[in-house]
Amino acid sequence: MMNRKGIFFTSIAILLISLLLITYTVYSKADERKSIQRRIETMNTFVHSLEEDISRKVFIAGFRSIFTFENKIIETGSYIPDVSAGFQEMFFNGSLNGIAQPIMNGATMTDITSSINAISGKVNINVTLSNPNIIIDQTDPWNVRVRLTGNLTIKDSSNLVSWKRELSSESFVPIEYFDDPIYTLSTGGIITQKINKTIYSQFDSATLLIHTQSKYYKASAEAPSFIDRLQGNINLSSPYGVESLVDLQDLENKGVSISQKTIVDHIYFSSSSTSYCHVSGTPSWFYLDNNHLPSYNATC
Repeated sequence: MMNRKGIFFTSIAILLISLLLITYTVYSKADERKSIQRRIETMNTFVHSLEEDISRKVFIAGFRSIFTFENKIIETGSYIPDVSAGFQEMFFNGSLNGIAQPIMNGATMTDITSSINAISGKVNINVTLSNPNIIIDQTDPWNVRVRLTGNLTIKDSSNLVSWKRELSSESFVPIEYFDDPIYTLSTGGIITQKINKTIYSQFDSATLLIHTQSKYYKASAEAPSFIDRLQGNINLSSPYGVESLVDLQDLENKGVSISQKTIVDHIYFSSSSTSYCHVSGTPSWFYLDNNHLPSYNATC
């Protein structure tokens, strides 16, 4: 009987200890999972903030690059041959045509990488951005898109959590911040004209004249885009094109010689020749070509 009782109590003790061990293990695993989940949430929040910060820096890089392009156009009297190549050089090297551009300080790929390392180090996270690629283009008439892509590797410094994800950060720089390079070069720098979006959706002879004298622009798939204008591609048409009507009276008042032709800017400042006519209800210098009469609701 004593042996049987001893075996019974021993079995009970072993069972209780086993239950305690199992319970401890379950709770330990649960705590570990909770710890990992909290860390994942923290890292997700961090990465979201990081991507917002990168987007801001991409915007700054785009803005400063376009500003630099416009200055170079004024300095050299020439258009930018390849906006995409020039922008990539400035973003990755901080230079244009091999010449350092101090304005790009804080807005290059190196600066973005340094910023990532500085921020991630404060929260014990290691972030690596590999295979970076940046493009500058347009997807609408009124903005220049700057898009940075690459591969992000995110690791917890304690090796608790790690994963990889694709980075796709894009920003849109409004072209209304900038001058139209076609006017700058075509008038020898006498006239600089901001690209202001028209307030009119419909035209008559009165609003058409105000539109012209206010130096407004409207979207036109027959016109060059802003990037085309930076490159001097006046004769190109783009789905993201914009155009203005040249105020010949303003040009003449400022000492710029004028020509008698359609006042649609990308035709007027080009060597192209088209048929045109005087628009009813407008000053004597106000000519439009036949193709543009309908889009401005104008008649000869």
